[in-house]
Amino acid sequence: MRFLKSLQQMRIQSRFHRWWLALIMGISLSGNAQAQSLDQQFFELQLVIDQIYLAHSVGDRVGVCTESRRANNLLLEILPALQRKRSSLDHAALQDSILLGLNQCR
Repeated sequence: MRFLKSLQQMRIQSRFHRWWLALIMGISLSGNAQAQSLDQQFFELQLVIDQIYLAHSVGDRVGVCTESRRANNLLLEILPALQRKRSSLDHAALQDSILLGLNQCR
């Protein structure tokens, strides 16, 4: 009987240790994922800005407006992280280029 009780306690401890290890690994990996996601989000923002310029060059006012809104939303999401991690980037000029496209929405 004692053996079964100790086996059951070991199982509980083992589950607890696996849960704890998974939690610690999840926390440590999320830091790496956030660093990568900032790069990915900034790259996505650059692609959207390119789409704004492309739409503007062909005279697509609706496309300029749509992509400018999308770019503005992306920038607002990542702006605090950009200001912390990429302080040398001219954030105001980046936002100005996006806001110029929003003038087409009127």
